[in-house]
Amino acid sequence: MIRIAVIAALVFAGKAQATPPVPPRPPKPPKPMVHVELPRDFDFEMPEIDVEVPEIPPIPDLSVLGELPLMMQDLRLDVPRLIARADHRRHGDRDEDADNDEDEDNDHDDDHGRPSIEERDENGARVYKMNQQPQFKFPKVRIEPGDDWDHEGSTAAASGRGTATLAVKGPVTFQLHAQGGDVEVVTTDAQKVTVTLNGAHDDDVSLFAFGDRIEPAFHGRRQLRNGRLRVELPRGSRLDVSSMSGDVIAQRLGDVRIRTLSGDVKLTGVGKSDVQSISGDVRIEDTSGPVRLHTVSGRAQVITNGASPQVEFQSASGSLDWSGTCARDCHVAAETVSGELRLQVDPKSSFDLSYTSHSGELRDEVNLAVKRAPTRKHGMASGWMEATYGKGEGVIEADAFSGNLIVKKK
Repeated sequence: MIRIAVIAALVFAGKAQATPPVPPRPPKPPKPMVHVELPRDFDFEMPEIDVEVPEIPPIPDLSVLGELPLMMQDLRLDVPRLIARADHRRHGDRDEDADNDEDEDNDHDDDHGRPSIEERDENGARVYKMNQQPQFKFPKVRIEPGDDWDHEGSTAAASGRGTATLAVKGPVTFQLHAQGGDVEVVTTDAQKVTVTLNGAHDDDVSLFAFGDRIEPAFHGRRQLRNGRLRVELPRGSRLDVSSMSGDVIAQRLGDVRIRTLSGDVKLTGVGKSDVQSISGDVRIEDTSGPVRLHTVSGRAQVITNGASPQVEFQSASGSLDWSGTCARDCHVAAETVSGELRLQVDPKSSFDLSYTSHSGELRDEVNLAVKRAPTRKHGMASGWMEATYGKGEGVIEADAFSGNLIVKKK
């Protein structure tokens, strides 16, 4: 037995010596590093951006929503013609089929036409369940950063390091194109335009006048790239801003037009305001002029003065907080797909209210006088209702596909 064990050990030892060891793999050579150095005067031009989401036409079956393409330009939603009668009413038309449907609703009872019983929340406010399928027009936002332009035709010019001042004869239209940087615009009693640039990579600024239109330039370029720009204008001046990013703040101006991709917008004490934004919050306060506000997302706050405000709001997923008085000649029109509409009305208001929604709710905290409540037909509630507050002198129209409407006292 001992001899067999010794022989086996010698055999295995021979095999082990016959197998050469595996040499280790050589290390991988390091990846080559590429060093790119840009020239000091490197200029990056952003092309014009046009974000346009088409109008949503009707589809009879909402179950197809889950199969829609994700690209916004391919988005299509259809609405049954029955529910589009609210849109006919808005334009003063009358749909014959809608009249027939209303007659059918009145002839049925129980689940086939009896007005739905409103619910009450924990605070006693009435809540109406909606099942409307309204037709929406998505906001169209156009951002124009601006191209190179020839300033040789200017009627006056001024330049400086960090600041520039140009004398004018009265109110002007200040037009600004920006790719980045924050902007603050104020008004003074002086008959001049002053721009001050802080925190920029290059603070060389210029002002060019084309009649009563003033445009700034930054290091020879039309567009603001970075930093913080403060603009002082004569009272009554107008503002026109196209910005890719950065916040815009303006106070005590006449007409204001703002197109922005991102960043917040805050307007105080302006006349007519027209704001279109992709994202970012918008706040318009202490305004007595008409307001046109189109967004894709973000929160919007509008505080109006006077008893006859004109407010138009459209958004995909943004919400609206409006506060003010709505009486004679008032018109507030608010449309959103998935946002919430919150209206804080002054007790002195007097308006007719119409609300359309697919799956939203109306939360009534002002004790509206309901003229047409949501009805039930074939197990589903219609999503159109009408109500009155006071004498019904003004008009408030609210459309929310899946959002809620809250009406409360200011």
